[in-house]
Parts: sequence; C-alpha cells; structure tokens
Amino acid sequence: MTTDILLAAVGVVTLAGFVQGLTGFGFGMVAMGLLPAVIGLGEAQAVATLTGIAACVARTTISLAHVRWANISGLWLGTALGVPLGFMLQSSLDQALVLRLLGLTICLLVVFEIVVSRRYAVRLPEWLGWGVGLFSGSLSGAFNVGGPPVVAYIYDRPWTKEEQVATLNGVFIASGLVRFGMLAFHDQLHADTWLSAGLAVVPLLAAILFGSWLLNFIPHNRLRAATYLTLLVLGARYLILGKV
Repeated sequence: MTTDILLAAVGVVTLAGFVQGLTGFGFGMVAMGLLPAVIGLGEAQAVATLTGIAACVARTTISLAHVRWANISGLWLGTALGVPLGFMLQSSLDQALVLRLLGLTICLLVVFEIVVSRRYAVRLPEWLGWGVGLFSGSLSGAFNVGGPPVVAYIYDRPWTKEEQVATLNGVFIASGLVRFGMLAFHDQLHADTWLSAGLAVVPLLAAILFGSWLLNFIPHNRLRAATYLTLLVLGARYLILGKV
C-alpha cells in the first residue's frame, strides 16, 4: 500500500470519526461510502471494523454516564445474533436487494417518526429493539452499514441528545466486536489492515473529541432534524441505487 493511499485512508477515517463524535453515528456510512474507492471493498470493510471499534469505544468513554445500558439489552442481543448471520449469508444474498430493503425500512421509520409519532405521540415500542438489533446486526455483518435502523430506533426514544448519542455507541461496540471476531476467524485482517488502522488512531480520536465538543453547542431539535434528514437521504440513496 503506497503512502498516498495510506494518507487517503487515514483522511477518510478521520472524517468518519468527526461525524461519529458529533452525531453518535455515521462512522460506517462515511467510511464505507469512501474507503472502497481508496483501498477496495474487502480491505475497506476490515479497516472500517477496526477503526469503528476504536471510535465507538472512545465516544462511549467520553459520555459513559449518559449510556442507557438498561434500555438496550434487546438491541445488544439482536445485534450479537445478527452480525454472524449477515456475515455468513453475504455471499449468497443479492446485495442490491438487501440494501434497497434497508433504504425502504429507513425511510418508513423516519416517516413514522415525523408524521405519526410527533403528531399523535406514538412511539416505536421498546420491545421492538431486539428486531431492530437483529436487522442492524445482519446488515453490519454483511456490508458494515448497519447503523441506520438503530439510529432511527434510538432517536425515537424520549431521551436527551447526550443519552441518545452515547447509547448509540454502546450498541455499536457490540456489533463491532462480533464482526471483528468473524474477520479474525476467517483470516481477513492483514498487515496493511492493521497499518492503516494504526496510523488513523490519533487523528481519529482528535476528530471524535472535536465532534463531541461541538455537540454541546447544537440544540437538540436541530440535531434531531439533521439526523432525520440524513437518514432520509441515505435511505433514498440505498433504495434507488442499491449500493453503499
């Protein structure tokens, strides 16, 4: 791997870290949206997994007191079961179809939140968490883009913005660790993977800290609106294009 490619990969990971620090999600979306063009899809998934774990651990540590651990047991369980399922089925499933279904689901969740929940005070039931986690984990295991369903679910909870952002990262740690285990078991973590991830750690952590600091100055309603807008754009992109 040349120096230019390494620097480009580090730059992408740093940008993804800033987004993660600010919103609590988006690392996988940014990383998997840009890294494949730099280092290829397979290597991008491995680098995104390693650096994503570091990003989520760092973000959770920063706001550990705000994580709603008691409320995410279902998400954790569903995610832990979903990642290996998605990882094993990725070779036999049509990626375009799965991502289009993901896009449709994201759009429906956001529309439900905006049109129904806000107007009629209806919220997604908490017991739905395990199903959301299973779906998210499966997508993470297959394509490393499992964040949006969990984001839509957690942003529907009546929590503070700090609790929502912190809890998101607590969930993402579970999927990252299981995915890391699957990659290690199948010998998909190479020397270049560790080198790229290692070089990105310092700028990644700096970007997360800056994003976390900036979160203090953004009103909750604006962060929520920006989140839903991002999810709608992302969902529409997946639905139309069927690719990351």
